[in-house]
Amino acid sequence: MARGLFFFVPVLLQKVHLEYLKLIIEFTSGENTQMKKYFVRDSLLKSLTLKLKHNRILLISISVFLAVMIIFSVAKLIQIHNKSIEDEVVANINQDKNNNNENQEVIELNDNLNEENMNTKRDDYFVLPKEGIRPVAVMIDNEGTICLPQGGLHKAQIIYEIVVEGGVTRYMPIYWFDLNNTEIETGTANEENNKESEDDLLIGPIRSARHYFLDYVFEHDAIYVHFGWSPQAQRDISNFKVNNINGVSNGWEIFWDITNNPNNWQDSYTLMSKITEYVKKVKYRTETDKKLVFTYNEEDKEPEGDNVALNVLVEYNQAYKSQYIYDPETKEYNRLRNNEPHMERATNKQLKVKNIIVQFAHNYTIKGDPEGRQEVQTTGSGEGWYITCGKAIKIRWSKNSRTEPTIYTDENGNPITLNPGQTWIQIISPYAKVEISNQEILN
Repeated sequence: MARGLFFFVPVLLQKVHLEYLKLIIEFTSGENTQMKKYFVRDSLLKSLTLKLKHNRILLISISVFLAVMIIFSVAKLIQIHNKSIEDEVVANINQDKNNNNENQEVIELNDNLNEENMNTKRDDYFVLPKEGIRPVAVMIDNEGTICLPQGGLHKAQIIYEIVVEGGVTRYMPIYWFDLNNTEIETGTANEENNKESEDDLLIGPIRSARHYFLDYVFEHDAIYVHFGWSPQAQRDISNFKVNNINGVSNGWEIFWDITNNPNNWQDSYTLMSKITEYVKKVKYRTETDKKLVFTYNEEDKEPEGDNVALNVLVEYNQAYKSQYIYDPETKEYNRLRNNEPHMERATNKQLKVKNIIVQFAHNYTIKGDPEGRQEVQTTGSGEGWYITCGKAIKIRWSKNSRTEPTIYTDENGNPITLNPGQTWIQIISPYAKVEISNQEILN
């Protein structure tokens, strides 16, 4: 409002001044008849008029004086206005400085919060299996190098590695996701970049089922996700009425290929949100009354004994080796696959493992099977190793039937308790090579 008044006053004064000068000039030149009539009506004004006519110099002086006063007033107003602008600019600069200081404080606060959140996420990265929640088991390809990097392994609580035909191994991660959790948004198959969203999980490449993997599906009461099946697995899935999602049968719509190569059978992926959506669609049971196979310590606990385990090699054969290198700072193992860091597709980071269970179990080729498919003795009992926090202890395992849980105990018969973190269960022939060393590098 002050600025509007400032611009209006000079214009008004200028207009009044010009009109006044015009009036005086017209009057003094005898051209303003209206003024003459007006002054004639009043004798006093008439006298004044006569005097003014004879004193044009006085009129001009008055005009100049008024003009100077107007100019002075305008100049004063301009000075006041400029002062006001200067004060406003200074105030704005000071305000900007204060805002910058406040913004810097906010930035520093956010940085601190982000760092705290990063630490919190790092500390809370592992989600403990929850009793009563039915998990999901997925068959993951591990053949050759075309399948690399695999996706979704970093979020599994437990991962099994077992041999299949041809000496190749296959993975089966187990995920405890609350399938009733509506906060997980339904995902879409992003075939361009094949990335997972913040609240979703990209999983694959997904391969076909094998019947002995079912023995560990049973003990966790998991929903089984696979892409095809062996004849033995097809038989058992039907006989045991397994809740499954098959990429070549009932659940084809939740899978997609991440490549455009029709000859690539190692590129089928899915999302956890799509698994969840399908489970709801077909109304699979999402709760279980089965007890958890493992219990967990509240915090890391080193096994007793003198067996130092800084480097662990599990060699199925010359072509398939799993290795773990201990990091004393994180108290986790960095996982290697065939002498190379085992990378996760979603994070492009090396897999970190807290617990390793080596379970010795016999395997042999099924007689008459044209593909050389394997049989694995998952029931009965045997020996093994439990490795965590840079230490290893000998263990025993036992499983009474295919559907009952595997019991893992130390040499004194006490059930082992896992440390919070991802666990790999390496089911391997007792004739295979397993080395546990106190050296960071094996010769």
